[in-house]
Amino acid sequence: MDSLKILNIANKIARFEYSTGQWRDILDKIAELFEVDGAFIGLWNGGYINFKHSSYLLKKNLPESQFPDLYRVPLRQRKKFKEEIEKKGFILIEDYPNYPYALKSWLEAGLKSLLAAIIKSKKVYGSLHLISFKKRKFNKTEIDSLKVLANFIASEMDKQSYIEQIKEEQQKNAIYINFLKYIRKQPVRYDIKNWIIETLKKIKELTLANEISFLFSSEDMYVKLNKNTVYSNLLNSQDSLIYKVWQTNTKNVSTVCLNKTKTAILIPVLSGDITIAVFSLIFDNKLNLPETDLEVIQTLLTHFVSLIHTYKNIRIIADKLSETEKGLLEAFISTTEAKDVYTKGHSEHVANYARIIAKKLNLDVAQQEMIYNAGLLHDIGKISIPDFILLKPGRLTPFEYEIMKYHPIISYEMVRKMPKFSKLANCIRHHHERMDGSGYPDGLTGDKIELGARILAIADIFDALTTDRPYRKGMNPDDAIEILKNEQVDKEILFNVIDDLKANFNKGIPQSQFVPPQLEKLRKEFIETDLMTGTKNRNYLIKKTEEFIFNKKQFALFMIDIKNMSYINYKYGREIGDRIILFVAEELKKLNNIEALSRTTADAFMFIYSHNDIEQFKQFITETLKQGMLSKISSKSCVIDKKEAKEIIGCYITYARSPQESIDAEELIYLCTQKKKALKENEVLSC
Repeated sequence: MDSLKILNIANKIARFEYSTGQWRDILDKIAELFEVDGAFIGLWNGGYINFKHSSYLLKKNLPESQFPDLYRVPLRQRKKFKEEIEKKGFILIEDYPNYPYALKSWLEAGLKSLLAAIIKSKKVYGSLHLISFKKRKFNKTEIDSLKVLANFIASEMDKQSYIEQIKEEQQKNAIYINFLKYIRKQPVRYDIKNWIIETLKKIKELTLANEISFLFSSEDMYVKLNKNTVYSNLLNSQDSLIYKVWQTNTKNVSTVCLNKTKTAILIPVLSGDITIAVFSLIFDNKLNLPETDLEVIQTLLTHFVSLIHTYKNIRIIADKLSETEKGLLEAFISTTEAKDVYTKGHSEHVANYARIIAKKLNLDVAQQEMIYNAGLLHDIGKISIPDFILLKPGRLTPFEYEIMKYHPIISYEMVRKMPKFSKLANCIRHHHERMDGSGYPDGLTGDKIELGARILAIADIFDALTTDRPYRKGMNPDDAIEILKNEQVDKEILFNVIDDLKANFNKGIPQSQFVPPQLEKLRKEFIETDLMTGTKNRNYLIKKTEEFIFNKKQFALFMIDIKNMSYINYKYGREIGDRIILFVAEELKKLNNIEALSRTTADAFMFIYSHNDIEQFKQFITETLKQGMLSKISSKSCVIDKKEAKEIIGCYITYARSPQESIDAEELIYLCTQKKKALKENEVLSC
């Protein structure tokens, strides 16, 4: 056996030379090397051995039109063949006519001897066959040589399979990225109804769905697109599948077979643990989308919901901002940066560097101040980016990056309607544009990019490079400048300000002088408030509890956990469940001598009580809450049957004392939870 010829064949496989000849030339070489009548590759898939690629002489002498049974053999007919080749890696049949499992089709073709090696890596692709119409023997060297070639073919098939997967993923990503580009280029309307309908049509087109429905609870919105368009409110969705998904707070994507010809995919959008919106995609045939595709679609739809919410908020903000615009916008900056410790202070850093650059370029004081303000506001649109993307510690996927690229447009939309800042809007929109047109969102080039945006781009990149990130330490200014020299920024500006950027690196950033105290108070209240009930949230409770502990005050931390909420949501619907939660919140707000009333989970409230009559107070609120809730249910026609209400309405009330039981806020919460659990278990045992 000529090892050089084997190596030559292996090289032809590795160099992809089989691509134009469909393996034929390589299989001819293999047949010639082994001195047999032909060679072929049988691919195993769909329960068959498919006679896929063959040498020229074999294809010529055994045409498919005359020997159809050779080209597609059920694996069940080759059970012994399959077992042996999988066990040994090859099979040798030197006397095929007397082989007990010989196939009639091959006997009729005149097969006398056969040697086959398995084509296998992580998966079995099939087998490489040598065919002889004369009886012949194969020695060990020939067997080993065929196995080596089969391994080369398996490696190549691995590579081609991987390339196909990459192409498929690129194609999918391209589709989703094109969708994101589509919604990024759409004009944002303050009446967004048409924008929502057009975008849903695009999603329907993208997913090849026959029908799409969309429910957004907090916006009281229900949209359905098939042959007709329905744009309505939540009430008109009550008979739909998506309403039930929302009502039961279902968190996972699910597939439902509606009938023999229709399949629905139900995709919830979550905010924390709460389902806030649901999409339904209906197809006229059974759909088998991979889990990864569904995850990408869910991410895309989450972003869409986030944009709706953001655009509506932009309108509200624009209506409210007047003389306090600047301070309230700083509150938005703080809120956005508070999400991510690694970008905290970034906006003020960029603003400061931008003003330094503007001063170096001899812009007047008013222009310097405008560019400073643009730096402060350039990233406020990130408030619309989902946390799992904004806070991702590693590199973003292409799809996630396209979502991130939407933030300059949101920043632009938030600023352009505000009289004091409208002149900054384009500068903010274009701070990610690049001189060669490779930037976003509009792909502008050179001088078409505003001077302010070109200044911001340099300031933004310089601060990003010199600041710590989760995946790397911040660079020193010299290294950052070297990288900036290779970026598509305005080089004339850059080379003019290099020394100034280095000289001002890491210097104290001036604190804002224009945030009125009442606005800072408003910002903190907003961050610490549960928007549904108007009570405080868990973070506020922990902060206040830690203050009490630090000041060595004695107190009891109470937990009020509403009974049977899962049952109420299931039987009467989440709207009724939400109403019960609001009833409890209203009653608790009436209590005197309590502090830090907070909604800590979906169905539970907690507060601090610092008086000595703890047990008497517990009895009082137990009776007060029960009677108050029943009274409200009765007076507000809460649908719940009055007799059943008396049995199911109520609260588990527990408390943990400090310092007697713990001097740790989290442990006190845990103790209350454990005591509530014990109450529930005792209640079950006594039934």
